Amino acid sequence: MNFKEIARRAETGPMMTTDDFLMQRVSANVMKLQKKYDVHWDGKSLVNLDDDLADRTWQAGRELLLSAGLYSANSRRVIEFSETEVEHALRFAPRRLQMGQGKDQVTIYHRSVEDPRPPFAFSGPFNADTHETMFVHLNEAFAQERIIDCLFLPGYLKELDGLMIRPNSGLSSRAAVLYGQWSREAVRRAGRPGMPICGHAVMALNEMACTNEEWGLRSTDPRAMVLLSELQVDDVTMARMGFYLPYGCPIYIAFTPLVGGYGGGPDGTAIVAVASFIASVMLGADICHLGPQHIKYRMQTNNMSLWMGSLAQQAVARNSHIIATTSHTTAGRPGSAQYAYEFAALELAVVPSGSNVSGPRPAEPLGWNNVSPLMGRLFVEVGHAAAKLTRAQAAEIVARLYEKYKDRITFEEAPQGLPFEKMYDVETLSPTPEHQALYDGVKEELAKLGVPFE
Repeated sequence: MNFKEIARRAETGPMMTTDDFLMQRVSANVMKLQKKYDVHWDGKSLVNLDDDLADRTWQAGRELLLSAGLYSANSRRVIEFSETEVEHALRFAPRRLQMGQGKDQVTIYHRSVEDPRPPFAFSGPFNADTHETMFVHLNEAFAQERIIDCLFLPGYLKELDGLMIRPNSGLSSRAAVLYGQWSREAVRRAGRPGMPICGHAVMALNEMACTNEEWGLRSTDPRAMVLLSELQVDDVTMARMGFYLPYGCPIYIAFTPLVGGYGGGPDGTAIVAVASFIASVMLGADICHLGPQHIKYRMQTNNMSLWMGSLAQQAVARNSHIIATTSHTTAGRPGSAQYAYEFAALELAVVPSGSNVSGPRPAEPLGWNNVSPLMGRLFVEVGHAAAKLTRAQAAEIVARLYEKYKDRITFEEAPQGLPFEKMYDVETLSPTPEHQALYDGVKEELAKLGVPFE
């Protein structure tokens, strides 16, 4: 199935309201499929160790997509797929993909459960609010961390020239152009001119203005799209797809199935997650990004998200060759040890489950530039170490890490952290002695817990 047919069905499929789609096609079917395939969480596990449960979750998620379809939020029509179309799309989904140019070209690949190969690492500002005066400095500091494979979502320009950016305005087009120029400048300054940049400049169609082979985002840079929860796509994403697919960009589609939402608990939400993976492939995704989000906590490292993320990734890894990654958003913020405890726990849950990694970022950044390139380095180091562990080995460490932060997972109780310019010398782009000491101390602590760093 090509995008032309997807776009046609978005205009001609069965019409229904959003509420009817979510209640009748998603929620009702999830409940039936949970019972049919016996997909249930025991209320205690943080990492799934049951292969048969992963396989049943895959079957349930596949059946959910066939029953529910994908909802076109603006046209209010359902894009439906046949079983043959789904099997065809899964068969031809890429197993590996090259991104970037020249000596900076890298390859991302499908990982299997307990795959000993290190995960591909997307790391960067992750769309945290980034001030225009810090945009190049912050991204250069991430890009100079050679362990990072792809600069990830270089930052959200919320203001420009002293003004708030209004979506679809002339100012937003200017911001998109500068986003492309400044992102490219940052990787050049870091000595990695061909480093892939995964981005979308502003949350509007004007984002396409960042595309330029010389000074902006190139055809070898993955472009990020987002599905709405649950199993919904809007016109902005469809329009972006209509541009980036013929342009030849790798397509990176993210989705955040909500634990506590229309899928119910983490078990039902894992079924929705699998359906979202397959829906993304149907749209044309080369890389599929799971955000194991909790509707109440609004972050991804609570106990239910840890287990749901591990189960969904195992279901996909065992039953397809989809290139999958997991985002890591935390309650704790950069400049605190809790930030590292949280992203390490989720990595240890999902990397042995077959996932690549994207992140980290606080789920609720405070102010501008609330991210740390040094913590980006630690994030990738933990991901590489996690690939050396079995799920059972990782589960023991995850349980010990979770104990360290489980009582501070609300945004009010979590550490507030620091902005980039308080953790780094912005002239030399080196971490302050205090921030370096935090990194060294947390890494030593993780090693003592059993994380097998190189």
